[in-house]
Amino acid sequence: MNRSLILGADVGGTYVKYVLGDGDEPGRWTGEVPSDPASPATTFGRLAARVAELLPPAAGIGAAGLACAGIVDVRTGRLGRTPNLPGWEGADLAGLMGIAFPGAAIALANDVNAALAGEARFGAGRNGSDLVMLALGTGVGGAVMIEGRLLAGHRFGAGEIGHTILDVAGPPCNCGNRGCLEAYAGSRGLLAAARRRAAAPDCSPGLRALVAERGDLLTTRDLADLATVSDLAAADRDAAALFREAGERLGQAVGNLLNVLDPDRVIIGGGVAAAGELLLGPCREAAARIVLCEAARSTPIVPAQLGSAAAAFGAAHLAAIHLAAAAPRERS
Repeated sequence: MNRSLILGADVGGTYVKYVLGDGDEPGRWTGEVPSDPASPATTFGRLAARVAELLPPAAGIGAAGLACAGIVDVRTGRLGRTPNLPGWEGADLAGLMGIAFPGAAIALANDVNAALAGEARFGAGRNGSDLVMLALGTGVGGAVMIEGRLLAGHRFGAGEIGHTILDVAGPPCNCGNRGCLEAYAGSRGLLAAARRRAAAPDCSPGLRALVAERGDLLTTRDLADLATVSDLAAADRDAAALFREAGERLGQAVGNLLNVLDPDRVIIGGGVAAAGELLLGPCREAAARIVLCEAARSTPIVPAQLGSAAAAFGAAHLAAIHLAAAAPRERS
């Protein structure tokens, strides 16, 4: 084989998103394959079969990066606790990826760490060396980069910003604690707040009707649409207030991070962040009130640019770094 390509994959509970290419065009091919929540071996087999269909003649996989939600131990290659893939806990990810892609250099990362690596290289974090990312999805994930290096932590559990406790008497979080950032700014928490508000006697008619109509199908996009109708005078006050509270709580967490880490910028991604300034405006205001260093009050708090592909791009980038680091050892 005279051409080595780089694969980046991001495992979710339903699909594995992948990018395939080289250093010049890491996303030449993109797509997804179904994941098997009970079997990483089956999942990687599906991914390998799809990649084999895409590979041009005389090309092979030189390196493969894998991003996965949960505690990823990059020293042992094993996956620890992972809420969306309970059947994968304890799996030897590195070994199974090595079987699926024999001869490839294998790189592993937590999904939000990989997303930050992707944004740092290709997206909103370009030209930054000290970065923080929060991913607002069903829950809230986090990642930290210091002087260009991802902060994994001694036990590979660093970056769990979503479980920063903002109010010990706050709403319950899925982790078992109360008042975590995730309980306010993750979609699960935001939708729970919408349903609580809809049950109040003084709730706006628009929000009450939306919650009743959509039922279990209610999404944060539904709420954002209600809060940003084209006729601003008709924008639903309670829907907008939900995002303001979530944004203020997000800003409370971001302000604390700015005081502790003083990053170049903070990147906000994930599906909830699609609400844009409904969320980011209050976030910036709240963060600025908390920050002690006057210069840090203007730290950019920006939306992510790579969308749902960020972790796959980041996994590919980390795999390319791993491959380059391995090359001198092989020549020596």
